[in-house]
Amino acid sequence: MKKSLVIAIDGPSASGKGTLAKRLANKFNLPYLNSGALYRGAALAIINQNIDPNNFTDYLPQIMQDLAKMDLEDEALFNEYVGQVASIIAKESFLRKALLSWQQDFAKNSKQTHNGCVIDGRDITTVICPDADYKFFVKAEVEIRAQRRFDQLKAKGEDANYDQILQQLKDRDFNDINRKDSPLIIAPKAIVIDNSNLDVEQTVSKALEVII
Repeated sequence: MKKSLVIAIDGPSASGKGTLAKRLANKFNLPYLNSGALYRGAALAIINQNIDPNNFTDYLPQIMQDLAKMDLEDEALFNEYVGQVASIIAKESFLRKALLSWQQDFAKNSKQTHNGCVIDGRDITTVICPDADYKFFVKAEVEIRAQRRFDQLKAKGEDANYDQILQQLKDRDFNDINRKDSPLIIAPKAIVIDNSNLDVEQTVSKALEVII
């Protein structure tokens, strides 16, 4: 039996961890899960149902039902407002608990069917897959991340304000780092990739140097 290949990637918003994760999943033909999309899906369900993101405990069963029906690649999940709401609700331990088994089941089933997987998020290396074969923490200066997000939105023909995006990322970083449950931290033995001055290909190469 070939060696398992579970790759866990953490990092702040707009750091490029998702792009890296997708590239590695394609490279090794592994199932991929963007765990952040789960929280964005829950956020979109909350928005669609006009639920207060600061008080949604009683609506969790319906939110989870809606989430189960969603396409986690849907562009509707990845606008800035959904991201802001996702950052708010991700602080709630009852939601994180509800999504924990979802993510761990994905990793377990993927190991059985494909002998591995790639998952990215905020607590993948520390909580979801602490025993991953490879752990990466991808980061970049917040100003660079804001510029990248700004450029992406403009390329799509969407309105974008750099200063607003910068503040949103700073707020998300604060929420991710300071939440009580599963805060964003660099896991022991995680390989840190600072791609502030790297392009996609260089970032992927850094990861492959470790894996191959």
